[in-house]
Amino acid sequence: MIGTKIEEFFVVVSLAALIILVFLAALLRWFGIAVAWYLDVAQMLFAWITFIGADLALRKSKHIGVDILVTKLPEGVQKALAFVCYLLMLLFLAIVVFHGAKLCVTNYERKFDTVQVSYSFVTAAAPVGCSLMFITVIRHIAGFFTAKSPT
Repeated sequence: MIGTKIEEFFVVVSLAALIILVFLAALLRWFGIAVAWYLDVAQMLFAWITFIGADLALRKSKHIGVDILVTKLPEGVQKALAFVCYLLMLLFLAIVVFHGAKLCVTNYERKFDTVQVSYSFVTAAAPVGCSLMFITVIRHIAGFFTAKSPT
């Protein structure tokens, strides 16, 4: 899917930028040159990488899970349990989207000290990422009602 490719590209480029940024800042600090803005930019990148990356992991069913007990249950019970878990995930994601959007509105005037970017840019990572995960969970749930696997 094109959405997955865009997300993968964003996460890969952002993670590479984050690694390079932190490495260069540490290297410059070792030479006695302070770079004040790197921490704020690193925070921004990390927030977005975390939430977009979480959606990628969810799309590919690569989140960490403990299934030692679940795999011993009958297949029908496993599917029912997965369905209930998806419903709980939808509830949680909806709450994060709602409160995250409120937080974005609250923080729109607040800016980072070193880079004149609104905190809303960073706090938007939560509702945007959780909205993407909400859509992904809906697709997984739809997989229960079609012949396709929910992965």
